[in-house]
Amino acid sequence: MSTSKPKPQVMDYVDYRQFLQAWYQYNKERSATFSFGTWTLQCGFKSRSFLQQVSIGKRNLGLDSIAPVLQSLKLSQIDGEYFENLVAYTHATNIRIKEYHFQQMLRLNKNQRGKKVSDVYNFLRNPKTPRVHLLLSLKSLTCTVEYVANTFNLPQKEALEILESIEACGLSYFDDESNSWKATEQDLDIPTELGNVALMAFHHKSLGEAQDALSAPINTRHFGTLLMTLNDNEYTLVKRDLEEFFDALSARYTSKELNGARIFQMNFNIFATSEVLKENTSHSGQKMESFTELPV
Repeated sequence: MSTSKPKPQVMDYVDYRQFLQAWYQYNKERSATFSFGTWTLQCGFKSRSFLQQVSIGKRNLGLDSIAPVLQSLKLSQIDGEYFENLVAYTHATNIRIKEYHFQQMLRLNKNQRGKKVSDVYNFLRNPKTPRVHLLLSLKSLTCTVEYVANTFNLPQKEALEILESIEACGLSYFDDESNSWKATEQDLDIPTELGNVALMAFHHKSLGEAQDALSAPINTRHFGTLLMTLNDNEYTLVKRDLEEFFDALSARYTSKELNGARIFQMNFNIFATSEVLKENTSHSGQKMESFTELPV
């Protein structure tokens, strides 16, 4: 049985389970006798359903099960190394470990698609990069490397690296006439295969900077906390309201007069801090406030 579908390439994936599913479908279309059961037995696993359970997320590939799976996939050395990092990346729960394995995957993925992912990842993983991009979009400024470095208190080498990272994403260019950097009208296109790792890295580093800002002068920072009880529907609505709030703040307060202005960053974080609440009927007559605002 023949198929027109190309053989799945592991470097097109950032989830090894999806790659295993694609590999199964590819081989199933080529041979009617191929199944998860026969594939599993070829790898030497005792349970015939093991690889199927792995592919749907009910079981994980452990360190001792990666080697036989790799042997069955017959990947090249580089693709095999990518697969090992892909498994570690998928299972990682710590953002630093997850980011490390993602960086290794980018290092190995040298094709055009991989370069695009790498460029966007490098843009997002550094919280300073979007700030410099915002600066370039302010048309009244002459953004030389020196000006960017002085504005953000950066070494000129780092400022240049950030500018080149923005350029690699097609979001800026160097204007020979003014000898400065300018923003293009293009928006950042985030490839779907990035998943959440680049944004996770961005927020992880941004929150670290926010912690450092606690000791900054009070006229340059503000912190507040709001505790609320929300059901799933209300949580969805709050996220929608926050997006509308961001748009309203940007439209109302973005300074048109740059002299004396600064670039500020607001981090809004909302996350669950408890398990699902179950009402205690013995206290049902007592009314509780649905939110608590902590003092700044």
